[in-house]
Amino acid sequence: MSALLKQPLKEKIIEHIYNAIVNEEYIGGSQIKELHLSEKLKVSRAPIREALLELVSLGVLEQIARKGVFVKEITSKDIYDTYESKGVIEGFLATEFALHATSQDIEQLSLHVEQMSNPNSDRKKVVKVGEEFHKLTLKYAKNSVFLETLEKINKKSQLLFYKNWTKMYSQVEVKQRHQKIVDAIISRDKKTIEDVIREHYFETGTKIILLREVR
Repeated sequence: MSALLKQPLKEKIIEHIYNAIVNEEYIGGSQIKELHLSEKLKVSRAPIREALLELVSLGVLEQIARKGVFVKEITSKDIYDTYESKGVIEGFLATEFALHATSQDIEQLSLHVEQMSNPNSDRKKVVKVGEEFHKLTLKYAKNSVFLETLEKINKKSQLLFYKNWTKMYSQVEVKQRHQKIVDAIISRDKKTIEDVIREHYFETGTKIILLREVR
C-alpha cells in the first residue's frame, strides 16, 4: 500500500496492469475484474475503474457490454497498423528535432545508443533507454494532436516490443538500428529522417507478426 501512495493511484494501477500483461499474468482474452484488483492492491474500486477506462481508450484493454473488461487480443493487422502509424508520426515529428537540435542534444542521443549496447544492461534497462532515446527525438515537436496520438500508440507498441525484442534483435543490432536514426538526424534531411524512422518501426512490426505466426 505504501508504494501505491507514492504516486497517483490511477497511474500506479495502470502500471500494475501493464506489467502483469508484460509478464503474462494476464494474456489476451483474460478478464480483469475490479473487485479482484481492489482486494489485491487494497484500494477502492473508483481509481481502478478510471485506470481500466484509460487502458481501454489506449487499446490495451477492451470493454465488452454486459461482460466486463478484457485484455485485448492483438491481431496481426493491429500490430501492422500500430507500427506503421508510429513510424509515420514519429518520423514527421523528429524532423523538428533535426532542425533545432544542439550539439548537446546529439551527444545525449549518442549516449543513449551506447547505453543500449551495454552488456550489463538487462532487458528492462534496454527498453527504458530506448524509450528515452525516442522521447528525446520529440523534444522540439510542436504538433499537439500528433503528440497525443503517438502517446496512445506508444502504450500498445511498447507492450508488444517489450515482450518480443530479445527474440528479434541482439543488443548489437539494437545499437546499429538506433545509430542509423542518429545519423539520419545529423544529416538534417527531412526525407531521410522520415524514411529511416518509418523503416525502423515497419521492420519491428513485421518481425513481431512473423514471431506470432511461428508460435
